[in-house]
Amino acid sequence: MSASRTLTETIELHLDALYERDAAGFLLRPRGSPIPSPRVHLVRSTEGNRWLLSTAVPASLRGAVERLLASEPILDPIEAIEQRPPACRDALFALLAGTRPPTHEYRGPAFTFPQTLPEPSSSVAVLGSADEAHPHPELAWLAAFDEVDRPIVVARNDGGQAVAQCHAARPGPASAEAGLEVVEAYRRRGLARAVTLGWARAVRAGGRVPLYSTSWENEASRATARSLGLLPYAEDWHFG
Repeated sequence: MSASRTLTETIELHLDALYERDAAGFLLRPRGSPIPSPRVHLVRSTEGNRWLLSTAVPASLRGAVERLLASEPILDPIEAIEQRPPACRDALFALLAGTRPPTHEYRGPAFTFPQTLPEPSSSVAVLGSADEAHPHPELAWLAAFDEVDRPIVVARNDGGQAVAQCHAARPGPASAEAGLEVVEAYRRRGLARAVTLGWARAVRAGGRVPLYSTSWENEASRATARSLGLLPYAEDWHFG
């Protein structure tokens, strides 16, 4: 985390990258996606908890939901969070079950990049246009990417195909969340680390803050975070 940026500011950048919100601050949808937002998103950190609700939470229940979220204890150190699900979980689920049973539960760590990043590998490149992609079939979407996905950094095989990529999966105005993908046959070769590093440097060069988050179950993604020396600062918990 930047020495000049507080944890609270980092969490706000994270949420701004993840979601579009209405004028009242309610969740509308994930950025760059047509799917509905979660009903509740809680960010747990060592300095305090931050939450957002969607309008899918009935107005008659919002006060009770807020009180349960406000009762959630602060955990320290951050490493303790993985083994301790939110204390308010069962009560929240019971409260909302009468409207619609909670689904699509997600928990996972959120990371910042170190202040100093090494030079990117010469084997990666920032895509200037979709015409430059030449993707492997498993990354076919790169041949018609959206501008909001930029920057997109790729690594290629000996045949010139893009076989690993990192892009702005959630592109906020002042920050961006990494979206990483490596073709299965090319995994465990350091390509995930290389493209993510190149992406983070490109995001910073464009004046935004690079951020990274994943689920607790995604061991490969967490290994990439460790290889880059990423700094865990919070946990995301949300459900639909």
